[in-house]
Amino acid sequence: MSAPSFITFSNIAVRLRDRRLLENTTWQIQRGEQWVVWGANGAGKSTLARTLMGQMPVVQGEVVRYYLDDPAVRAGRRPMALVSSEQYHHFFQREGLLGEMRHFSGRLQERTRAGDLLPAEAESVPALRDHILSAFHLAALLDQPMDVLSSGEMRKLLLARALLTDPCLLILDEPFNGLDAAARKQLEEVLRYLVGAGTQLVLITHRRAELMEIFTHVLYLENGRVAWQGRREAFLRRTAGAESPAPVSQPSVDDRWVAGQSSDPTPLIQMRNVSVRFGDRTILDRVDWTVRPGEHWAVTGPNGAGKSTLLALITGDQLQAYANEIVLFGRPRGSGESLWEIKQQIGHLGDVLQARYQRQVTAFDVICSGFFDSVGLYRLCDAAQRRAARQWVERLALADLAGRPMAQLSFGQQRLVLVARAMVKTPRLLILDEPCNGLDGHHRQRLLEILGRIVRGSATQLLYVSHRPDEMPAGITHRLHLEAGRVVGNFS
Repeated sequence: MSAPSFITFSNIAVRLRDRRLLENTTWQIQRGEQWVVWGANGAGKSTLARTLMGQMPVVQGEVVRYYLDDPAVRAGRRPMALVSSEQYHHFFQREGLLGEMRHFSGRLQERTRAGDLLPAEAESVPALRDHILSAFHLAALLDQPMDVLSSGEMRKLLLARALLTDPCLLILDEPFNGLDAAARKQLEEVLRYLVGAGTQLVLITHRRAELMEIFTHVLYLENGRVAWQGRREAFLRRTAGAESPAPVSQPSVDDRWVAGQSSDPTPLIQMRNVSVRFGDRTILDRVDWTVRPGEHWAVTGPNGAGKSTLLALITGDQLQAYANEIVLFGRPRGSGESLWEIKQQIGHLGDVLQARYQRQVTAFDVICSGFFDSVGLYRLCDAAQRRAARQWVERLALADLAGRPMAQLSFGQQRLVLVARAMVKTPRLLILDEPCNGLDGHHRQRLLEILGRIVRGSATQLLYVSHRPDEMPAGITHRLHLEAGRVVGNFS
C-alpha cells in the first residue's frame, strides 16, 4: 500500500503575468518523501515553489492539499514554509522603506533588530529554538540591528526564521547560497535533524553535492515543464558527470573585447588602519591592505568576517569610508573627489545591488545602466555603449532575456544580467561578491571562463568574494583572508 499523499498536482498550469508555466504538470508528494527540484536557470523552479505555497494562480488542472486534514495542521501547526533569496531582497527593501519613514518622522534611533524577524511561535518550542540558534551561531546576533548583518548572517537568520515555524513541509530555494563551509555543514546537520523529526523537505538546487542522502526523489524541470521525475539514485545515474543541463544556446567566447594591460603604476587601493564599528560591534578592525597594478585578489573568510563591508568601503556604499585612511586610484577618500568619478572606474555585483534592482526596467536597460552606475536607466546610451551592451548579451547568452523586465526573471537570470552590467564598461576594478550564487552549472562554468580571460589579458583587475574554492576563477594572484574583522592572512 502506498504512503498517504501530502499534496498532488494533477495536469496543472499556472499563470505568471502573460505567460503560462508548468503546463500539464502532474506531481505527487507522499508522506515521508524528500524531494529535490532540479533544472537550469529559468526552468521554473521558483515558480513551482510558489505554486506549492499557494502563491500562484492555477489556471488549469487541480491541486489537492491533503495536509489540510492533518490533525497537527488542524491544531495550528504551519503546513508549509519557504526560504528563498527573494525573501532576502524583500526584507532589504522593507528595511530601506522603514528607514526612510523613521528619518522622515524623526525616529532615527529606531532600528529593526535581528531577533525581531524570529516568529512568535518559536517561544512555544524552546528546544527547537535553542537547537536552531545554536546550530547557526545566531544567539549573539539577535540584539544586533539588521542593517549591520552580513549577507551570510542574514541568510542564516532567514533560514532560522522558517525552521522555527516548525512546518510540516519546508521548501528551501538555494539555501546554501552565501553560506561559508561551516554554515553549509551546519545546515546539512539541521536538515538531517528535521527529517528525523518528521519534517518533509523540498530542496531547489543547482549543485550535485547538495543532493544529500536524505533526499528520496528528484523532479527535473526544463523550459517551464516537468521533463523527468523519479528516485534520487536513478537521477544520479542519468546525470553522472554533468553538474547541470546546458542551456539551448552556447555562443563561443572571443577575445576581441579584452583590452591590454595598464601601464599606470598607481595602486588601485590603499587602506591604512581601517576600522568600521556599529555601536559595540566591530565589523573591521585595523585593516591594512594595498592592491597594486596587475594583482587579482580573492577576499575570503567566514560569514560575518567583514568581507562585504570591506567592499562597500571601496564602492562608497559604506559612509565610514570617510572616517578612515583610504586611497582609491591615487586619490584619498574625502579629498574632494566625486563619488561618481570613483564609481566610473569600478564594476560591481553584490546581493545589495540585486535587491535594489527589483523593478520593471528591461534586462538590456539594466546592462546599459552599468555605464552610469545607476539603479535604473535615466540617460540615453550612445551607439558605442549600446553595441557594447549587446556584445555582453551575446557573451552571456542573454538574448532571450534582454527584452524582459528584471522583475520577471529568475534569481539566477537576474544574477547573469547584473554580471553583464558590472562588466559592460570594462572597468579598471571589477568587484564580484558571490557572483555564482543562483547560477546553474553551465552558467557558472561559462562565467568563470570569461573571468579567467579578463584576469589573463585585460586592464581590468578583479576583487572576488566566494566561499567555494571550486568557484574561484583561474589567475587569482593574491588572497586576503578575514576573520572577525581582522586580516589573518595576506597571501600571494
